Amino acid sequence: MTSAPAFRWSLRRELSRVLVLAALVPVLVFSVALLWNEWRRDRDELMVRLAVGAQGSQSTFDDFLEAHQSSLRLLAGNLESPRSPTAGRDLSRLLQAYPAFVRAVVTDERGMIILSRRLREEAGSEEQGAAGSEAEDPDVGWFPVEGGATPPAPYRASLHGDQALITLAAPMIRGGQDRGAIRGWMPVERLVRQRVDNLRQRGLELLLIDGDGRAVHATPGLRWSYLEAVGPLGTVIRDAAVPSGRFAAKGRSLRGLLRDGDEGYVNAVRMRNGWVVAVVAPEQRLRASVLPRLGFLLGLVVVTSLGVSFALWRMRQLLFSSMGNLLASLHGYALGGMLDPRQLARMPEELQPLAEGIGDLAARMNTAFLDLRLVLEEREHVIAERTESLRQAVSDLDRLSRTDALTGSLNYRGFLEVADTLWQKARDTDRPLSVLALDIDHFKRYNDHYGHAEGDGALRRFAGAVRSALLHADDVLARPGGEEFIVFLPGSTQEQAMRVGQRVCERVRGADIVHAASSEGRMTVSIGVASVLPGDEDAEQMLRRADAALYRAKAAGRNRVSD
Repeated sequence: MTSAPAFRWSLRRELSRVLVLAALVPVLVFSVALLWNEWRRDRDELMVRLAVGAQGSQSTFDDFLEAHQSSLRLLAGNLESPRSPTAGRDLSRLLQAYPAFVRAVVTDERGMIILSRRLREEAGSEEQGAAGSEAEDPDVGWFPVEGGATPPAPYRASLHGDQALITLAAPMIRGGQDRGAIRGWMPVERLVRQRVDNLRQRGLELLLIDGDGRAVHATPGLRWSYLEAVGPLGTVIRDAAVPSGRFAAKGRSLRGLLRDGDEGYVNAVRMRNGWVVAVVAPEQRLRASVLPRLGFLLGLVVVTSLGVSFALWRMRQLLFSSMGNLLASLHGYALGGMLDPRQLARMPEELQPLAEGIGDLAARMNTAFLDLRLVLEEREHVIAERTESLRQAVSDLDRLSRTDALTGSLNYRGFLEVADTLWQKARDTDRPLSVLALDIDHFKRYNDHYGHAEGDGALRRFAGAVRSALLHADDVLARPGGEEFIVFLPGSTQEQAMRVGQRVCERVRGADIVHAASSEGRMTVSIGVASVLPGDEDAEQMLRRADAALYRAKAAGRNRVSD
């Protein structure tokens, strides 16, 4: 009985049929899907940027206006009357404290200017306006009898170089009656400058709309000018504005927002005073990001097509002219061993001779790889040990660089670092922090009388006595220099720190360090105590108060604690 011929297939013919479908079709599908996903991702990212820009601008503007409005309310509440003799000085202080205001006035209940101050930017000088004239903005003379202040009102003022201004006002209510008001003029540019610069750098535009539907500010890329009615487009933007504090990464595409007529994406947020902040991105930004990707993907398709054609041609060349050379090279590297015959039977007829050489090479490479891995593991172990030793040495060196070798306390460098660290931690956690400034009484006399060697020994005994008085593990002793020491007491109030200071004085006296050059006959210490206050801007302010308290302790006769 004749057996059926063995099934044989050609790698060249199979690759020729499959390679086109396996390479070109997936590339085309992937390119379209990738382009679509990239466009959607860019659009979503743009919506997030718009929302973040609008929310950030709304928060910045609200906080800026509220701070300046509060300054007017505070002054209006503290001023005795519109004609108070201190009103002029108070207005000048207001302009100096809040330089965004270009002018501040006091008006009476009829809206007539009683007093005016203007801060000239170019000279920094004050100028008093004429009393008895009517205020120049359209809202002068109107204030609610009860409540806070008038909403901001934008307008132009020739008195200030035809600038675009916002007026803020706060009434002076005395006994339930309107006694006048304090008003401040602020250029719109000072309100929006920082946010506009930031948004423009990212290719975004800003539109600020007041409660009457007018453009308070519009960047150059937008179609509106100052105080121009925003019209139907503005109504759409205002209706779509989300309340402040609510994040919505969704924008609308509107045509006619931009000066060049192009479409734009907009996200709007409503401010607390009823205004609307809108951030706009030209749709061209999305198109500009898609075009390079489209060109890249088209190039990828072309390159893939060329690669497929070259692969088919090269495959034939390799199979018919290079097989002998490649097989000879593989046999040259092989040491011994055979490939599984069943595995050879599953190989295509063109590669069956090559499989034997690959099997030989694989066996040798596996052996070499095992040897190499053992060597690398040994080297890695040695490197790890040396790295750990070096890390420990660096850690010890860093610790020594912060330690005073004589007393074992922190040196000046360590003192500076721990002062900033503890002060920052106290401010962040709202925990108390106190400090003791210590100075050994008449230590120079001690050195002069006993010599510096004895002085060093006395410093060590002094540091030990101070440490014995510290009860908490996180209390820190530092020696910035000489006979001066600093003790940081995290978590201790002023009263607790005073008790610690008394205990330090007692322990130093109890150490009984003989000091013949002192009136006490033994070594004593003067201590100044201070704690962090809410208004402190850095640790230096607390340390200066401790130094001042130390001077008071010395002036009071030394050997005592003062705060």
